[in-house]
Amino acid sequence: MTSISKLFPSIASGSLEIAPALANLNFDFALWKVAAPKEFEGVGSALSTSRREEAESGMLHTTARKLGALFGKKLPATPGLTKAYGTRASEIAQALSLDDRGRKSYGVFASRAGPDATSLWAAATSGTSAISVHLLACLLARIWDAPEAISIWVEVIKKRKEEIIAEFDETDIAHLATLAAARQDLPRAQIAEWDDSARAWLRIADTVKNKQQKQLMLILDNVQVPVNGKTDTCASVMEAWINSLVQMEALVQGISQQARSGEILLALSSWHLFPDLTVVTPSMAHVRQNDPVFELGGMLTIGLQTPSCQENGIHWSLPLAYLRHYGAPVVSARSISSGSRSRLSLQELLQATLGSLLQSWGAAGKDTSRALNWMSSMYRIVIEATRLDNNLTNLITGTAKYSWLTLLSEAADRYIASQDLERQYNNKLISLGRKQAQTFLGTPSEPLFGMLKNGQFVRMIKNEDDKITILRKVGKTVAEQLRLDSSQILIRYKHRLSGSRSVYEYATAIPSMNAGRKRKADQPDTYGVGSNLRWLYSGVNALREDIPSEYVERCCARFRKNEKEVLAAIELHLGDLQGNDFDRADFDRDFERRRMVLDTAGECVFEREDQLIGDVFPDVGICWRNLARCSTPWYSFVYGAIDDAALFITEERNSRFIDVIVPAEINAINATEMYSLFESGKMDTLETARGLESCLRYARVDVDPHLKSLKAISTAARLYSHFPYASVDVRILQQKLYDASWIRTCIDSRKGYAALDELRGTPEALQPYLLSDGQAFACLAMFESGRYDIEPDQLDGVMAMCSGDSIFFRAALLADPYEVTKSGDIRGLIGNIGRPGISFLVPPENPLLKDVSLDEWPLIEHNDFDGCLLDNFQNTSLHLSFTTAETPLNVGYLGGQDRVACIIETLISVYDGGRWIGDLDISNLDSVSLGALYGLPRCTRQHAEVSGWRPKMTCIDSWLGLINAPEERISLLRAHRNWQARLAASSISVALGHDTVILPDEVCWQCFARAVSAGHRNVIAIG
Repeated sequence: MTSISKLFPSIASGSLEIAPALANLNFDFALWKVAAPKEFEGVGSALSTSRREEAESGMLHTTARKLGALFGKKLPATPGLTKAYGTRASEIAQALSLDDRGRKSYGVFASRAGPDATSLWAAATSGTSAISVHLLACLLARIWDAPEAISIWVEVIKKRKEEIIAEFDETDIAHLATLAAARQDLPRAQIAEWDDSARAWLRIADTVKNKQQKQLMLILDNVQVPVNGKTDTCASVMEAWINSLVQMEALVQGISQQARSGEILLALSSWHLFPDLTVVTPSMAHVRQNDPVFELGGMLTIGLQTPSCQENGIHWSLPLAYLRHYGAPVVSARSISSGSRSRLSLQELLQATLGSLLQSWGAAGKDTSRALNWMSSMYRIVIEATRLDNNLTNLITGTAKYSWLTLLSEAADRYIASQDLERQYNNKLISLGRKQAQTFLGTPSEPLFGMLKNGQFVRMIKNEDDKITILRKVGKTVAEQLRLDSSQILIRYKHRLSGSRSVYEYATAIPSMNAGRKRKADQPDTYGVGSNLRWLYSGVNALREDIPSEYVERCCARFRKNEKEVLAAIELHLGDLQGNDFDRADFDRDFERRRMVLDTAGECVFEREDQLIGDVFPDVGICWRNLARCSTPWYSFVYGAIDDAALFITEERNSRFIDVIVPAEINAINATEMYSLFESGKMDTLETARGLESCLRYARVDVDPHLKSLKAISTAARLYSHFPYASVDVRILQQKLYDASWIRTCIDSRKGYAALDELRGTPEALQPYLLSDGQAFACLAMFESGRYDIEPDQLDGVMAMCSGDSIFFRAALLADPYEVTKSGDIRGLIGNIGRPGISFLVPPENPLLKDVSLDEWPLIEHNDFDGCLLDNFQNTSLHLSFTTAETPLNVGYLGGQDRVACIIETLISVYDGGRWIGDLDISNLDSVSLGALYGLPRCTRQHAEVSGWRPKMTCIDSWLGLINAPEERISLLRAHRNWQARLAASSISVALGHDTVILPDEVCWQCFARAVSAGHRNVIAIG
């Protein structure tokens, strides 16, 4: 038998030398607590009381102690790193900390609000080895998804335990705490909470150190290096962990290092420490980051890449044996770079969305700078046009303020205004969208928001010669595709006369290879060969009577009129053309001026009046009897604005061959031309804005995946606009947004916004979707996870959702019940409930209320109302807690060992001081199924006032008084301007079946008396 005296010599060293039979130690790690290093004090002071208690004596503290004991003897001492990291962590925690007043404003979430540094404080109060374990948690959380990181933890812990036990079995010597930790269980759920807290902390730190992180990630893009070359998971993780600790300690101590593998680079991005850098590739550069924690001047040299590496950034590949319940180890590979950042802010997401949009435009979107300048210019034109035409304000006001058009145009402005590092980073985001988000928005039917469709944009051009130039470029392509000669394709355009009158004139689309009709006797027979031709009105015979008979016949058939009626309409039109103020001399001077300009340009000019043309009505077609050698005199519309300037081709070719035209090639031509026209200021402001409005108003949103996706982006952006620090998972860019469940079930937004947008209101294509609460939470879950497409009906009744460092909740939870909150009105705060994955919080089906005992009856007083609105519920507070009921959600991921999303039954409890009153279901304030709920409108003073009058009521000044409400017809609960008490009281009153009237701050008792009619019984007024 081993002598117990063997224990004493090893106490100082912490080692234990005993027989294996004595190794069943029952060590309570929750009781082991040390003072946190002073550098971490800012972390502790930023935590709420409940979080600090959890960190110092709860499960996370136990986890930190166990892990610190397990790995402590394997880790190097890093006093400099511990001090530096504590300083940085305190700085980050304090940047987003809440004071008592700010925390109290978050009501039921007060104890959960603020940066989640629970695991960090747990580590800081568990010893330096636990701090090193927290640093590993950050390393793993930075590069691996939660299920992967948890699986790595499980495997590494298992191997470490086996190593400790094997060493003890062989030598009978072990460190007391290490052996005790090896003998105790560390459940996977406990590891998941540890990992989740580290992830929440990373997101907080990324937010605070956003600028430095961006610069670092851009630098790391030039590095191609694996974390290390180990293929065994445990060996690879331990080597990466120890090497990163050693190298970072050296840097803090002022000893320069070279990054020959990816461990230290992964550590830089995970620990938010920024030493000065010497970057070797693509060219030598020194980057001064001026981080005060590196005051001794350690510099890191990076850029020495592994020749065989093909991936950008830092990458790590490991076989994960504990990822699934069954099967061989799953080989997983992950990397970090600026183009694959795990989280994006809303503004970063919009930059990536621009990249996806430009990619979907094909050739029209290849030139990023030019396309985004066009988008910015177009939106400025719209804003200017609203000053000229009030009907266009629907493009930028009302619900359009949140439209994708506004969001993307503003994102384009930010891109254009960015410089240097910011421009470089935006280019990375644009590239990310181009390469990784090709299915994100779907493919548009036409690029440039449909403004190129069939050439309608031609009417937006100011000058008729610019219109003809565009149409000739398109006409050249059409003629080549259909093998047309110059007589088979032509341009008709509208020439503006004085006032509002105009005439149709003609031009060849391609140079004529036939001799034109001589304009003057002294011109040669080859006049017009190889040149473009024009037919201009000279004013010689502006009022024509010889219309081709074929044209009249077609008009009769088209309009179902007889010949006399058609001729009368034609005569009326031509008469309007000449007008009472027709000046023949002015007309002739205009003709001669234009003829001289065109002659100089090499075009041949003919008089329009010499031609027998029927073209009075734009959509009937053109009947030109004496133009050329065509078998038919008819030309039909092909491209452009049919009533302004357009291409027409002979009908003998149009019907059979028009589908041969390649739209992509034409769009590429027109996009380039449109960019040039915008850049040179040649677009008409009103016509451009009206053209865009028309494209959007008549778009088929219900069947267009691209528009559905754009509307989804604006809907999500509107949701996230309430959360300035929130971020989304970058993998959302790889989803088909238009196919998401929450989009497929969306309410028709035109119906939802009918009160705001009438027939001529905001086009439906610009309106964000109107969401139910379930759809809103499904949308948030998809953007938060980047992957999970949850059916909205599974989220009915959800009152809040927690993911990472964010809590999203129904606005009604933190609002006075008098304030009207709409369906889908979700707000957010920085916080965490301490559960891994995405948690959806639902109230119990039948919340409990306190029973009033016999000895409490004397405490209940119901006095008559004396006219004073008081707050007698100042000790009321709301608290969040959880039952054991949890239901995992199906997110399409089977076989994994971790719950990635679940519904948690949650209690919102009302306390009066330290006394429990009951639990609430705030959702009952949305319905009158249990009791009538009514908000008394504010008085408009449209009645005579009776000074000092008030209705007869009984006061309720305690919670017991509400639970045992008086039997009088009207009672008044007095919790004046105490929104938490009013919220709780309203919910309890409705739950008890009372007719409940919520009063405004300033109450008109006469209005109240009229609202509470004689038919109401047991009315509870919440004052």
